[in-house]
Amino acid sequence: MPLILLQTQPPANMGFLFAAFAITWVVFFVYAFLVSRRRQELEREVRDLQQGMERDEADRESSG
Repeated sequence: MPLILLQTQPPANMGFLFAAFAITWVVFFVYAFLVSRRRQELEREVRDLQQGMERDEADRESSG
């Protein structure tokens, strides 16, 4: 039987494994949050540009 199965205590490096796991998830969620915020900014910018183009077209139609 492997020695690891006979041990009653978890290996000493489990704390480091958990820390790496937790840090990885924190980094992932921070990245997801930043990407989501940037996407919202881009959507707002596109909407503003579309509204500007619509106003320009309306001005051209009314003056021309």
